[in-house]
Amino acid sequence: MINKPDIRSKILGELVRLSNNLGRIDYHLAIIGEGNTSAKVEVKDIAGSFFIKASGTQLATVTENDFIQVYFEPIMQLINMENPGAKEINYIFEKAKVDKKYQPNPSVETLLHAICLNLEGVNFVGHTHPTAVNRLTCSKSFPENLKGRIYPDEIILLGKESVFIPYTDPGAQLAQRAKKEIEIFLDKHGERPKSIYIQNHGFIALGSTPAEVENITFMADKAAEIRFGALLAGGINTFSEDIVNYISERPDEKYRQNLFKKI
Repeated sequence: MINKPDIRSKILGELVRLSNNLGRIDYHLAIIGEGNTSAKVEVKDIAGSFFIKASGTQLATVTENDFIQVYFEPIMQLINMENPGAKEINYIFEKAKVDKKYQPNPSVETLLHAICLNLEGVNFVGHTHPTAVNRLTCSKSFPENLKGRIYPDEIILLGKESVFIPYTDPGAQLAQRAKKEIEIFLDKHGERPKSIYIQNHGFIALGSTPAEVENITFMADKAAEIRFGALLAGGINTFSEDIVNYISERPDEKYRQNLFKKI
Protein backbone atom coordinates (compact mmCIF):
# COMPACT_ATOMS: atom_id res chain seq x y z
CA MET A 1 0.00 0.00 0.00
CA ILE A 2 1.34 3.44 -1.00
CA ASN A 3 1.40 5.94 1.88
CA LYS A 4 0.42 9.60 1.60
CA PRO A 5 3.93 11.08 1.27
CA ASP A 6 4.74 8.57 -1.48
CA ILE A 7 1.57 9.50 -3.41
CA ARG A 8 2.45 13.18 -3.13
CA SER A 9 6.04 12.56 -4.27
CA LYS A 10 4.89 10.41 -7.19
CA ILE A 11 2.48 13.08 -8.46
CA LEU A 12 5.06 15.83 -8.03
CA GLY A 13 7.71 13.83 -9.86
CA GLU A 14 5.34 13.21 -12.78
CA LEU A 15 4.46 16.91 -12.88
CA VAL A 16 8.11 17.96 -13.00
CA ARG A 17 8.80 15.59 -15.91
CA LEU A 18 5.72 16.84 -17.76
CA SER A 19 6.77 20.45 -17.24
CA ASN A 20 10.34 19.89 -18.39
CA ASN A 21 9.12 18.13 -21.54
CA LEU A 22 6.66 20.90 -22.42
CA GLY A 23 9.40 23.46 -21.83
CA ARG A 24 11.96 21.91 -24.19
CA ILE A 25 13.39 24.66 -26.38
CA ASP A 26 13.24 22.53 -29.53
CA TYR A 27 9.50 21.95 -29.10
CA HIS A 28 8.69 25.69 -29.35
CA LEU A 29 5.84 25.38 -26.86
CA ALA A 30 7.08 27.80 -24.20
CA ILE A 31 10.20 29.85 -23.46
CA ILE A 32 11.56 31.80 -20.49
CA GLY A 33 8.69 32.16 -17.96
CA GLU A 34 5.88 31.22 -20.34
CA GLY A 35 3.35 28.55 -19.47
CA ASN A 36 2.42 26.72 -16.31
CA THR A 37 1.39 23.24 -15.20
CA SER A 38 -0.60 21.70 -12.39
CA ALA A 39 -1.63 18.36 -10.91
CA LYS A 40 -4.44 17.29 -8.60
CA VAL A 41 -3.42 15.71 -5.29
CA GLU A 42 -6.07 13.20 -4.23
CA VAL A 43 -5.19 11.77 -0.84
CA LYS A 44 -7.86 10.24 1.39
CA ASP A 45 -8.63 12.15 4.61
CA ILE A 46 -6.79 15.28 3.36
CA ALA A 47 -8.67 18.30 2.00
CA GLY A 48 -8.51 18.57 -1.80
CA SER A 49 -5.42 20.30 -3.12
CA PHE A 50 -3.23 20.65 -6.19
CA PHE A 51 0.31 21.54 -7.22
CA ILE A 52 0.82 24.68 -9.30
CA LYS A 53 4.03 26.11 -10.77
CA ALA A 54 5.45 29.05 -8.87
CA SER A 55 5.36 32.44 -10.59
CA GLY A 56 8.49 33.37 -12.53
CA THR A 57 9.87 29.85 -12.92
CA GLN A 58 10.60 28.18 -16.26
CA LEU A 59 8.97 24.97 -17.46
CA ALA A 60 12.23 23.75 -18.98
CA THR A 61 14.12 23.90 -15.71
CA VAL A 62 11.56 23.58 -12.90
CA THR A 63 12.26 21.17 -10.06
CA GLU A 64 10.08 19.86 -7.24
CA ASN A 65 10.97 22.97 -5.25
CA ASP A 66 9.31 25.19 -7.88
CA PHE A 67 5.78 23.92 -7.23
CA ILE A 68 3.37 25.11 -4.59
CA GLN A 69 0.66 22.90 -3.11
CA VAL A 70 -2.58 24.84 -2.56
CA TYR A 71 -6.05 23.94 -1.31
CA PHE A 72 -8.93 24.08 -3.79
CA GLU A 73 -11.51 25.64 -1.48
CA PRO A 74 -9.98 29.12 -0.98
CA ILE A 75 -9.09 29.35 -4.68
CA MET A 76 -12.65 28.49 -5.74
CA GLN A 77 -13.98 31.13 -3.33
CA LEU A 78 -11.75 33.67 -5.04
CA ILE A 79 -13.05 32.69 -8.47
CA ASN A 80 -16.61 33.35 -7.29
CA MET A 81 -15.75 36.86 -6.03
CA GLU A 82 -16.65 39.84 -8.20
CA ASN A 83 -13.58 41.86 -9.26
CA PRO A 84 -11.20 40.81 -6.45
CA GLY A 85 -8.36 43.26 -5.88
CA ALA A 86 -4.65 42.51 -5.64
CA LYS A 87 -4.73 42.51 -1.83
CA GLU A 88 -7.62 40.04 -1.75
CA ILE A 89 -5.92 37.78 -4.28
CA ASN A 90 -2.60 37.79 -2.41
CA TYR A 91 -4.35 37.15 0.92
CA ILE A 92 -6.26 34.16 -0.42
CA PHE A 93 -3.19 32.78 -2.22
CA GLU A 94 -1.36 32.79 1.12
CA LYS A 95 -4.36 31.26 2.85
CA ALA A 96 -4.54 28.52 0.21
CA LYS A 97 -0.93 27.37 0.63
CA VAL A 98 -0.63 23.96 2.28
CA ASP A 99 2.84 24.94 3.52
CA LYS A 100 2.52 28.47 4.89
CA LYS A 101 6.32 28.76 5.18
CA TYR A 102 6.78 28.50 1.41
CA GLN A 103 7.74 31.98 0.16
CA PRO A 104 7.26 31.98 -3.67
CA ASN A 105 3.90 33.03 -5.06
CA PRO A 106 1.66 30.71 -7.07
CA SER A 107 1.29 31.46 -10.78
CA VAL A 108 -1.26 34.12 -11.70
CA GLU A 109 -2.99 31.30 -13.61
CA THR A 110 -3.66 29.30 -10.41
CA LEU A 111 -7.37 30.10 -10.61
CA LEU A 112 -7.57 28.90 -14.21
CA HIS A 113 -5.92 25.62 -13.27
CA ALA A 114 -8.33 25.15 -10.36
CA ILE A 115 -11.27 25.42 -12.77
CA CYS A 116 -9.77 22.79 -15.08
CA LEU A 117 -8.69 20.38 -12.34
CA ASN A 118 -12.20 20.46 -10.85
CA LEU A 119 -13.54 18.77 -13.99
CA GLU A 120 -14.18 15.04 -13.74
CA GLY A 121 -11.28 12.98 -15.03
CA VAL A 122 -8.79 15.86 -15.16
CA ASN A 123 -5.72 15.18 -13.03
CA PHE A 124 -3.05 17.14 -14.93
CA VAL A 125 -3.16 20.43 -16.82
CA GLY A 126 -0.58 21.89 -19.19
CA HIS A 127 -0.80 25.53 -20.29
CA THR A 128 1.65 26.49 -23.04
CA HIS A 129 2.16 29.21 -25.64
CA PRO A 130 3.05 27.20 -28.78
CA THR A 131 4.40 29.30 -31.64
CA ALA A 132 2.34 27.42 -34.23
CA VAL A 133 -0.87 27.68 -32.19
CA ASN A 134 -0.41 31.37 -31.50
CA ARG A 135 -0.10 32.09 -35.21
CA LEU A 136 -3.82 31.32 -35.24
CA THR A 137 -4.93 32.53 -31.79
CA CYS A 138 -3.34 35.90 -32.61
CA SER A 139 -4.93 36.14 -36.06
CA LYS A 140 -7.94 38.29 -36.88
CA SER A 141 -9.82 35.11 -37.86
CA PHE A 142 -9.76 33.59 -34.33
CA PRO A 143 -11.42 31.22 -33.58
CA GLU A 144 -12.71 30.20 -37.03
CA ASN A 145 -9.42 28.70 -38.23
CA LEU A 146 -9.17 26.48 -35.14
CA LYS A 147 -12.75 25.19 -35.10
CA GLY A 148 -13.78 21.75 -36.32
CA ARG A 149 -11.52 18.79 -36.96
CA ILE A 150 -9.32 18.08 -39.96
CA TYR A 151 -7.85 14.58 -39.42
CA PRO A 152 -8.62 11.53 -37.22
CA ASP A 153 -5.92 11.87 -34.56
CA GLU A 154 -6.92 15.47 -33.92
CA ILE A 155 -10.36 14.13 -32.96
CA ILE A 156 -8.94 11.35 -30.78
CA LEU A 157 -6.54 13.57 -28.85
CA LEU A 158 -8.21 16.99 -28.75
CA GLY A 159 -11.82 15.81 -28.58
CA LYS A 160 -14.66 16.44 -31.01
CA GLU A 161 -14.38 20.19 -30.42
CA SER A 162 -12.43 22.65 -28.30
CA VAL A 163 -13.27 25.52 -25.98
CA PHE A 164 -12.46 28.99 -27.33
CA ILE A 165 -11.96 31.95 -25.01
CA PRO A 166 -11.74 35.59 -26.20
CA TYR A 167 -8.75 37.48 -24.84
CA THR A 168 -9.27 38.14 -21.14
CA ASP A 169 -6.88 39.60 -18.58
CA PRO A 170 -4.97 36.69 -16.93
CA GLY A 171 -5.94 35.97 -13.34
CA ALA A 172 -9.42 36.12 -11.82
CA GLN A 173 -11.12 37.50 -14.94
CA LEU A 174 -9.70 34.80 -17.21
CA ALA A 175 -10.65 32.05 -14.75
CA GLN A 176 -14.20 33.36 -14.52
CA ARG A 177 -14.52 33.55 -18.31
CA ALA A 178 -13.05 30.05 -18.67
CA LYS A 179 -15.54 28.71 -16.13
CA LYS A 180 -18.41 30.21 -18.14
CA GLU A 181 -17.16 28.87 -21.50
CA ILE A 182 -16.51 25.39 -20.08
CA GLU A 183 -20.03 25.27 -18.63
CA ILE A 184 -21.44 26.19 -22.05
CA PHE A 185 -19.31 23.44 -23.62
CA LEU A 186 -20.52 20.85 -21.08
CA ASP A 187 -24.16 21.75 -21.74
CA LYS A 188 -23.70 21.55 -25.51
CA HIS A 189 -21.50 18.43 -25.82
CA GLY A 190 -22.29 16.46 -22.66
CA GLU A 191 -18.61 15.77 -22.01
CA ARG A 192 -15.65 17.67 -20.63
CA PRO A 193 -13.24 19.44 -22.99
CA LYS A 194 -9.69 18.25 -23.59
CA SER A 195 -8.38 21.36 -25.31
CA ILE A 196 -8.80 25.10 -24.78
CA TYR A 197 -7.59 27.92 -27.03
CA ILE A 198 -7.24 31.43 -25.60
CA GLN A 199 -7.16 34.39 -28.00
CA ASN A 200 -3.79 36.18 -28.19
CA HIS A 201 -2.52 33.97 -25.39
CA GLY A 202 -2.08 30.22 -25.79
CA PHE A 203 -3.30 26.68 -25.33
CA ILE A 204 -4.45 24.47 -22.45
CA ALA A 205 -4.43 20.65 -22.43
CA LEU A 206 -6.56 18.79 -19.87
CA GLY A 207 -5.70 15.16 -19.21
CA SER A 208 -6.08 12.28 -16.82
CA THR A 209 -2.34 11.54 -17.03
CA PRO A 210 0.84 13.50 -17.83
CA ALA A 211 1.18 11.51 -21.07
CA GLU A 212 -2.28 12.58 -22.19
CA VAL A 213 -1.50 16.24 -21.53
CA GLU A 214 1.72 15.96 -23.53
CA ASN A 215 0.03 14.18 -26.43
CA ILE A 216 -2.83 16.67 -26.57
CA THR A 217 -0.35 19.56 -26.62
CA PHE A 218 1.81 17.98 -29.32
CA MET A 219 -1.23 17.22 -31.46
CA ALA A 220 -2.57 20.78 -31.09
CA ASP A 221 0.82 22.08 -32.18
CA LYS A 222 0.83 19.81 -35.26
CA ALA A 223 -2.79 20.69 -36.09
CA ALA A 224 -1.97 24.39 -35.98
CA GLU A 225 0.94 23.87 -38.41
CA ILE A 226 -1.32 21.97 -40.80
CA ARG A 227 -4.12 24.54 -40.54
CA PHE A 228 -1.72 27.39 -41.25
CA GLY A 229 -0.39 25.54 -44.29
CA ALA A 230 -3.90 24.75 -45.49
CA LEU A 231 -4.82 28.42 -45.30
CA LEU A 232 -1.85 29.24 -47.53
CA ALA A 233 -2.94 26.47 -49.94
CA GLY A 234 -6.47 27.80 -50.37
CA GLY A 235 -8.35 27.08 -47.14
CA ILE A 236 -8.99 24.57 -44.38
CA ASN A 237 -11.10 21.51 -45.23
CA THR A 238 -12.81 20.37 -42.01
CA PHE A 239 -14.66 17.11 -41.48
CA SER A 240 -18.44 17.12 -41.30
CA GLU A 241 -20.02 16.64 -37.87
CA ASP A 242 -21.15 13.14 -38.92
CA ILE A 243 -17.59 12.09 -39.78
CA VAL A 244 -16.25 13.51 -36.50
CA ASN A 245 -18.86 11.60 -34.50
CA TYR A 246 -18.25 8.39 -36.46
CA ILE A 247 -14.48 8.49 -35.95
CA SER A 248 -14.76 9.36 -32.26
CA GLU A 249 -17.03 6.34 -31.63
CA ARG A 250 -15.07 3.73 -33.60
CA PRO A 251 -13.90 0.91 -31.24
CA ASP A 252 -10.38 0.91 -32.68
CA GLU A 253 -10.06 4.65 -32.17
CA LYS A 254 -11.31 4.40 -28.59
CA TYR A 255 -8.69 1.73 -27.99
CA ARG A 256 -5.97 4.01 -29.37
CA GLN A 257 -7.33 6.90 -27.32
CA ASN A 258 -6.79 4.92 -24.12
CA LEU A 259 -3.27 4.02 -25.21
CA PHE A 260 -2.43 7.69 -25.73
CA LYS A 261 -3.08 8.29 -22.02
CA LYS A 262 -0.15 6.00 -21.21
CA ILE A 263 2.45 6.76 -23.88
